[in-house]
Amino acid sequence: MLEKLRPGELTVGKRTTMDIYTKGGRLLLSKGAHIANDQQVEVLMERGLVKRDPSDRQDYSSDFKPFRYSANVNPFLEIEELESQLETAFKQIKSQNAAAPDVFYRKIHSISSQLLGLAERAPEALLGTVHWPRQDEVPYSIHHPIQCAVLLAVISKKINFHGERLFSTLAAALTQNLGMLHFHDKLNRQKTPLTEEQNEAIRHHPQRSVEFLERMKITDPIWLQAVRDHHERLDGSGYPESKTEQDICNEAKLIALADIYVALISNREYRDALSVKQALRQIFSERGTLVGPGLTKLFLNQIGIYPPGTPVKLANGDTAVVTKRGVNINHPVCAGIRAISGQVYMHPPPRDTSDPQYAVQEIVSAEVLKPLQPFLFWGVHVRKAIEL
Repeated sequence: MLEKLRPGELTVGKRTTMDIYTKGGRLLLSKGAHIANDQQVEVLMERGLVKRDPSDRQDYSSDFKPFRYSANVNPFLEIEELESQLETAFKQIKSQNAAAPDVFYRKIHSISSQLLGLAERAPEALLGTVHWPRQDEVPYSIHHPIQCAVLLAVISKKINFHGERLFSTLAAALTQNLGMLHFHDKLNRQKTPLTEEQNEAIRHHPQRSVEFLERMKITDPIWLQAVRDHHERLDGSGYPESKTEQDICNEAKLIALADIYVALISNREYRDALSVKQALRQIFSERGTLVGPGLTKLFLNQIGIYPPGTPVKLANGDTAVVTKRGVNINHPVCAGIRAISGQVYMHPPPRDTSDPQYAVQEIVSAEVLKPLQPFLFWGVHVRKAIEL
C-alpha cells in the first residue's frame, strides 16, 4: 500500500532508501537518488508516497544518534548555523505549506542530533558558547533555547537519557517557548514592569507551546509533557497547572534548571547578567522548591562553578579564560589572555589551576573577552575555523 513519507525519512545530501511515487502510482524518484536541497524535500514530502510494509511503524526518533563531527570542529561557528536552522524551524509554525510539519520536525531532529554530536566531540568548547559574551544580533528567542539545549546535551550522559527519551528532552528544550515567540524578544528589551496582560500570556505560554507543537503534528508524549511542565515547581507555585513534584516529569525539571540558569546569566534591559557563581548560588538556594536537590546537584556539578568561557584572575596575576572543567570543581583548566604586566599572550598558555601559582582568585568582567576570537582558546586552527 502507498503511504505518506514520515518526518526524517529524507535527508539533504543523502540518498533515498525507497522508491517514491505520485498519488497516481507513477514513479517520482527512484531508490538511491540523491536528495539535493530542502526545497526538493518539501516537494517530496508534500506529494510523494511510498510502498510500506504494514508492520513497519518504527518511530524515527527511536534511532536518534549524535551527528559525527570532525576532530577540528568549531562549536562557536556551528552554534551560529544551528541558530539559523532553528529560525527556519520556527517559521514553519505560521506556514500554510502542507510540508511545514515535516520541515519543522526534521529541523528540530537535526539540530538535536548536531548538538549531541558537538557535546560528544567538543563538550568544553560547546559549554564555552553559553558563557562567552554575545555580540551578534541573534534574537533572544533563538539563542536562549539553543543554549538550554546545549546544557542538556552536555550533561546527557550523566542523566542517563538515551535514544528517543534524549531526543524528546532536547526537542522540548528547543521548543519550550513557542507559545511566546511573538513577544519574547520584546519582553527581553522591556524596562518597565510587566502588564497584567503580559503576565497572563506568560502563564499560558507552556500550553500555547504545546498547541503549536500539536499543529505541527507532534504527538511524542515526553516532548509535549516536558514543554507543558517546564514552568511547574515542586511546591505547586509554578504554572500553568500548579502541579507538585510527583506530577512533574524529570525532563521538565531539567529544562527548568537550564532555562533559569541561561536567563540568569543573560543580559536584560532591566538588569545586568549575573555571574555564573551568583546564578548557581541562586539555583542552589531554591533546591527543593524549584527542582529536587538530587537533580540540582547533578546540574551544578556538571556545569561547574567555573564553567568554560568564564574569565578569571589567577594567583600569578594572569587574566585567563576557563577552557576545561577540572577533575575538582574548584580547579578548572584555563588559557592565559594577559600577563600581570598587561602583555597580551600571542599564544594562550595553558594554566592548570590546581597548581597554587595559577589558582583562581576571582571571576572578572566578561568585557575582557569581547575583542577576542573564542575558538583560539580551544585549539581550533584558524584555517579550520574559516573553512567550517
